[in-house]
Amino acid sequence: MTDPDSLPAPGTAEQVAAFLAAHHCWTAFWDKRHRTWRVAEDDPDSDLYAEHPDAAVVIRYMTANS
Repeated sequence: MTDPDSLPAPGTAEQVAAFLAAHHCWTAFWDKRHRTWRVAEDDPDSDLYAEHPDAAVVIRYMTANS
């Protein structure tokens, strides 16, 4: 059974997924152990990476760097 406190806030996974659907050069996942979003540009030569518990923060980061 998954600890409900380790899940992202309701609706945020959908927001991240919507961004990723329009921006195929990014990857994101929810780290349930650290309760944070982790995002990275898919380019192996890129050092673009961010992590934050608030999906809006990582979406802004990806938007600014897309």
